[in-house]
Amino acid sequence: MAARGRTAGEASGRPRADGSHSENPRDEIIRAAARLFVEQGYASTTMTSIARAAGLRQPSVYYWFRNKEEVLHATASINRFSALVVAALRDSGASAPEKLYRLLYEDTKHICLLGPLDYHQVEAVAYQRPAEFHEFWADYRALFDGIVELIQLAIASGAFRETDPAVAGAAALSLNEGLQKLHRYRAGPGGDLGLPVPVPALDDADAVSHQSAATTLASLLEDCRLLESVRAGAMAIRLEVDREVPAPG
Repeated sequence: MAARGRTAGEASGRPRADGSHSENPRDEIIRAAARLFVEQGYASTTMTSIARAAGLRQPSVYYWFRNKEEVLHATASINRFSALVVAALRDSGASAPEKLYRLLYEDTKHICLLGPLDYHQVEAVAYQRPAEFHEFWADYRALFDGIVELIQLAIASGAFRETDPAVAGAAALSLNEGLQKLHRYRAGPGGDLGLPVPVPALDDADAVSHQSAATTLASLLEDCRLLESVRAGAMAIRLEVDREVPAPG
């Protein structure tokens, strides 16, 4: 989405306060800010405290963001990529199940690749500050509505069994976000502790994304034997969406 998203082409050069260099300082700033927005509120969070939490010198933070409002905007824009995928898929001649598979795949992969930024941290801030995060919720709504619309079309065509499209859409998004969390935790320092399910494929963002899409489609298809052909058709869709987060304003 410019997105549940991370920008392309980030430089690594700005030093930390301890003299080391961070690989993705912009991501680390956003992650630190999201955590502080949750813990102490937006008003009480300063650029100084963000720099300290990110382990960076304050000038390094200002290199990436002019002010706290820009940090907030970047945090709020992470759903944009998937909302753009919804719009792009409408021009595709693929079937509704194929479009849904590709949408769920792209959304899951996107939030798995947010670098150090945990989607659930941002969502917690968005719930606390709905006015400032109106773009976040508008993009999320566009994603949800797009999923529901595709489920409705697939039911009407006979490809999906009868179900409540809104409930199925909410379940699909919950699965995307839950698998993102398991993927993120598995890659972290506690990954060797094990997970409640034996899924080593969670180490691979692409495999996680296919697992999410396939699980949802398998639960909806009238004929589950068609799942592989749906997947093949979905991944054959030509999709050109900019993953870069747009600049504020």
